[in-house]
Amino acid sequence: MEDISQYDEDLWEDFEDDWFAPPQITYREAVERLQNLAINRTDVLVEWDGKQEWDGRRWRDDARVVFPEAQGLRVRLKSAAQLNHFERIVSSGIPLPERHAVWYPQDGAIKARLVGDFDQFHSALVRSLFPQQKRAVDLESPLGADLAGMLASTGAFHVSEAADGSGRSLRLVSVPPELSLLYNTRHGGGLSPSLELSGVSASNATEAQKILVAYGTSYLFGLAKAQGASLRLWDTGYRLGSRRGPSYSTKVRFPQRQYDAEPAELYGAGNAAGRHPVERYLKYYQVLEFYMPKAVDWEVTQQGVARQKLAQSPYSRTQKDGSLGIEQNQLDAVINLAVTPADVAGLLGDRELFTTLSNPRIIQHVETLEHDGSGAPLTSSDYRRDISSRVYGIRNRIVHMKEGGGVKGTPLLGLHSREARDLAADLRLVRYLAEKAMEHWATDLP
Repeated sequence: MEDISQYDEDLWEDFEDDWFAPPQITYREAVERLQNLAINRTDVLVEWDGKQEWDGRRWRDDARVVFPEAQGLRVRLKSAAQLNHFERIVSSGIPLPERHAVWYPQDGAIKARLVGDFDQFHSALVRSLFPQQKRAVDLESPLGADLAGMLASTGAFHVSEAADGSGRSLRLVSVPPELSLLYNTRHGGGLSPSLELSGVSASNATEAQKILVAYGTSYLFGLAKAQGASLRLWDTGYRLGSRRGPSYSTKVRFPQRQYDAEPAELYGAGNAAGRHPVERYLKYYQVLEFYMPKAVDWEVTQQGVARQKLAQSPYSRTQKDGSLGIEQNQLDAVINLAVTPADVAGLLGDRELFTTLSNPRIIQHVETLEHDGSGAPLTSSDYRRDISSRVYGIRNRIVHMKEGGGVKGTPLLGLHSREARDLAADLRLVRYLAEKAMEHWATDLP
């Protein structure tokens, strides 16, 4: 048998310099360098008690870099290997946390996180650089690697303003390490872009953020128009709302009930995950809208009046505003017939869903459900009127797309707003109502 001990020694010699070389700087030295840099700034603190203990997996009691004037942003220095990136931030960077951005006043540059449909961005990038490319690019392929390298080194969709000599420029680049450190962003395989705005000056962070929003928003609109890339600036208000997915039944039985074709198509369109949440919401609402004439006719007959406008909402509303000639009250009639108080109580028994629907800060300027003080639904309360008002209020904020706002100046719920990204709970609610309406007016199959 061949003696391989000599080969082992050669391998150890080859790897020794790269794998087992002692660190160039210790953790303590890294912290001290950051503390020395922070001395020159009043808006940065480096906190550390000088202790580190090994817990069997990692060192604990890491140092914290704190930015008191940036909403108290705190970032851990996990390793001395991060020193170079932290040095750049501490020496010359000012975080803009509301936009997940960093402003470098000395360089006249702002780098900001982007969110959106990255698949569309990838396609736009391929079309721009490789017009003859007919197929989508595998990001793991050599071409995908080329795209990632190009984005990291030179950026994409570069535009500049040279006419006035300002030197302003905009481009998309891969997410820089500073943004990943400060805001825990993900690189997304190297093709998750950020915006770089250069050649700008501002007197303070507030002004820098306004400049970023003004130029960045306009640039991304132009990019969407020219290239079809759906990207937008990060907003600090973005959240997920109710994170729990809708409770779909896994059982499909042979049809015994016949559902109206048009609402069924609208319901199917609302279930399309690829659609924007605002579109999905309106599709589910259109299901409810379809049944308004039937619900109104039933109420007119039950109330014994001659005309629709003389009939009143089944829920307590003012005499002036209670007429079934008003769409809000027609929605009342649909919900009153299709959904029972017990149905609603069962739905709102999901604590996470109810918490979202009772929080006025998630979807604003609409009805919120009252809780008992502990965050739970009120005992024996019929929430159908409140739910109807909330559904109709969100509908109004979406469809009244007028400059200056909707009814009584209510702010719009735009496609790229924070609230549009936070419609998960309300989508679940309006979807449930649409299902109940379709089931109520379904007929038996022969």
